Amino acid sequence: MGRGEHFFPMARGEKIALGVLILFAAASFHPAARSVEVAGMALFGWLMAALMLLSPILTLWIFLRSRPRT
Repeated sequence: MGRGEHFFPMARGEKIALGVLILFAAASFHPAARSVEVAGMALFGWLMAALMLLSPILTLWIFLRSRPRT
């Protein structure tokens, strides 16, 4: 069996969205984000809140953009 035949095909926009979310999550978990405080809360908390808002919005936007127009 060839390489990649075990997975479903993924659209280019979905790959980009997945990559952005993974990079954002990796940056959020970086140790430097834990020591910085913004408005009395650790930067880690702000980044996690942003990730909770960003991920569904980005995913829905990619999904709706890729749907055929009727």
